[in-house]
Parts: sequence; C-alpha cells; structure tokens
Amino acid sequence: MPQGTTKAESKAVKRTRPHEGPTITPAEFLALRKPKGDLVLEIAGERVSLTSLDRVYWPDEKLTKFDLLCYYLNISSHLMPFLKDRPAILQRYPRGIKAPMFFQQDLESAPAFIKTVRLTNQEGRDLNYAVYTTVGSLLHFVNLGTIEQHPWHSTVKHLDQPDYLMLDLDPKTAPWKNVLDVALVCREVLDELGLPAFPKTSGSTGIHIYVPLKPKYDYGKIAEIAMALANEVGHRAPKIATTQRSLAKRQPQQVYVDAMQNARGKTIASVFSARAKPGATVSMPLQWKQVEKGAKISDFTIKNVVGLLKKNGKAWEEFFDSRHGLKLGS
Repeated sequence: MPQGTTKAESKAVKRTRPHEGPTITPAEFLALRKPKGDLVLEIAGERVSLTSLDRVYWPDEKLTKFDLLCYYLNISSHLMPFLKDRPAILQRYPRGIKAPMFFQQDLESAPAFIKTVRLTNQEGRDLNYAVYTTVGSLLHFVNLGTIEQHPWHSTVKHLDQPDYLMLDLDPKTAPWKNVLDVALVCREVLDELGLPAFPKTSGSTGIHIYVPLKPKYDYGKIAEIAMALANEVGHRAPKIATTQRSLAKRQPQQVYVDAMQNARGKTIASVFSARAKPGATVSMPLQWKQVEKGAKISDFTIKNVVGLLKKNGKAWEEFFDSRHGLKLGS
C-alpha cells in the first residue's frame, strides 16, 4: 500500500454533477423492492448518484449492489465513527466478487461533496486520496464497487499519528479453535499491560485485535510496539502462534500473528465492513465472551448484522472512550 507525506500543491479533482432527475429519500430507498437501473439518493443535503442497482455482486447468494447499499445505509451510524475523516484505499469490484477487482488510490473525478487529501506515494507520485466524511461519501464509494471499506489507521487531522494499532490473526491452515485461543492470549498480554483490547472477526478467515490509542506517536513507533506485542503472543503460545511470515516455515497448526499492517499507508477491512467473500460476510465487532464461546466468521453477514445489532450492539461501544496514551520513554 502507498505511503508518503502530504503536499501543499495539488492537481485538482474533476468535479462531477449527479444525474438530473427526481431524488429519493433514505427511507424511500430502503423501502424499494428489487429496483433496477439508476436513481439519485438525497441524504443530509448531498445528492448521491446510485447506478446499476440490480447488478449482482454475490452470484451464489443472489445479492446485488442494492442489497449492499441498503446494508451500509442501515449500518452507517455504527460504521461512520470508524471511517470519518480517514483517507480510503478503494478496492473496487465493479462487476462483483467473482470478477476482477482493482485498487484505486488516485481520485481523478468525484462529486463536489467528496473530500480528498493530497499524498505522495512510494514511487513519488502525487495522488488525490478519497476521504470518508459523510454517509453520502460512503455510499458514493460503495456505488463505485467498493464492497469493502479500507480506511487508514489515522485521520487527516493527525495523518502521521495512528489512533489505533492492530494484530491480524491469520490462520492459513490452522484450525479455527486455535485462532480463538490465540485471540485470548492477545487479551491476556494486553490486559497485563493495561491496554484495552477489542476483537472483531476479519470477515475472511481470522480475527483482528484492535487497541485504540491517542494520536501521539508516529507510525514507525506504533509499528514497533505492535511487533513487540505480536512477539510476546508468539512466545507465550509457541505451539499455536507465530510471527514467522514464511508459510513454509510455520507449523500447520500455528496462527500467524501479523503486526505488519500497522505501517503508514497500510489498511485493513474496517469494523462492520462487508467482505468480498462467499456468504457476504462482515467484519464484526465482538465482545470477549463471544470469542470464548466460539464465534465464527460465517455467523455475520450483510443479511443478518443489522438485526443482530438491534438485539445486542454493545461490542466496541466504548472504543473511542478507551484510547490509551502509551507513556513511552524517550
């Protein structure tokens, strides 16, 4: 993923206008039944063009772009606090999960309400990165085929200081029980250090453990801390956990405790993000008791998450109130 520094000079993003015609409200949009074609959604004063609503994104599940847009609209109050004011890496699946995807880092054109931030990537190219700001911005990106939401670990206000670190528990060939057990070892390590720990399913194959932080230290320092934490987890549970990147050098039962995603410009699927995976799974926030009871990836999809939150939406509700200061020596 790209890394770089902000630049004062910028190439202007071409601003587009929404399709002409009548608009529809969010409530009217959610009440539609199997719509086809295009329409304009007006939300919080922003006109969002939504196109090809009947395009199938998950062929096996017969779920369409409309289904995905409804999911994100319904979940937006829970999701937006984790996206707002963060640069985005757009992973676009314009023809659904079984067709080729591509990464978009340079936003060349966008409606007037879409905000951007100018960054320089590793190759020295100046790029206009999309920024999540409103529900309208989220829906615009989803309409482009951005099934998954991949925000930076920092906001535009503190672009060089992440406000969380994370550990990605990647099983590869390891059994799911080992992923759950390694997550509990992570909690043990973090609890001993007085660090808050928030687990979520990846929505793909593993579990992510997040630690909310005050934006005080740069990406390099946070990445060092994350690596030290990962090493400690591997040290405590060597039979089932490792920081060995090479799959050939791991034991089949070992879960890879990946801290590499904490580098500047790296992204990972956000909490509540849909995943471009079979079953239309969601990266779901968990309470630790759910980890202890054996929560599975397949338990959470765009079809049931909204209902589940109405019954029990307390996981991660204290995330932003739990930001840790990490008193580090010089």
